[in-house]
Amino acid sequence: MKLKKVSVFVLAMFMLLVSGCNFAPIVNTPVDIEPLDTPEPIIMPTETPTIEPTLEPAPEPTPTPKVDPNPDFPYYLYVEKGSFTLTIYEKDENFEYTKIYKQYRIAHGGNKTPNGKFELTDRRERWHHFPKGGDVQFAVAYKGNLYTHSPLYAADQNPRNMWPKYYDGEKGIGTASTGGCLRMVTEAARFIYENCPPGTILEIVNGNPRGTTSPDVPSRKGLRQDPTDITVG
Repeated sequence: MKLKKVSVFVLAMFMLLVSGCNFAPIVNTPVDIEPLDTPEPIIMPTETPTIEPTLEPAPEPTPTPKVDPNPDFPYYLYVEKGSFTLTIYEKDENFEYTKIYKQYRIAHGGNKTPNGKFELTDRRERWHHFPKGGDVQFAVAYKGNLYTHSPLYAADQNPRNMWPKYYDGEKGIGTASTGGCLRMVTEAARFIYENCPPGTILEIVNGNPRGTTSPDVPSRKGLRQDPTDITVG
């Protein structure tokens, strides 16, 4: 009886096994498979960087060149009677008469030589004759018959015939001995004659307010001629 039950069980298992081999599982295959939509990539616009403008530096203003207000008058003449000194001023970088160009010893006439500011005139003589006697070189009138001029010579316009007493004698340069003129070495008189046009200012003052000084006249070495006179060598 037990053998029969075992046989039935084995047979049932066999049948079950055979049935499992003949029937495959059913797989539902979809008829239409819709592909998923791939989204278009979103392209973000690239921001253009803002370029700051380059600021050009402001140009330096061109300085206005200084203009000489009196280009025709390069020199200013200044006389201090107290020190018997003529100072010739020239212009500085601001066109003001502050630079000393040269200083010379002079003779004047004391109270006969007026104080003030005078304009040199166009009355200029290579040789000028004084009616009371004597000739001078490079005479330039500054007021009436008053002149700037060289030492005094005999009345023959001879530069080798100078009167010594009016050069370095008792009435020489450095004394109050003129009739109102300004007597000086020939070099100084010639400079005014050639370089100081009509209209040049000559200022004459009493005393010695600016403390100007001047060297003694050069030695004439016993000769009757002015050693500063280049016309006689």
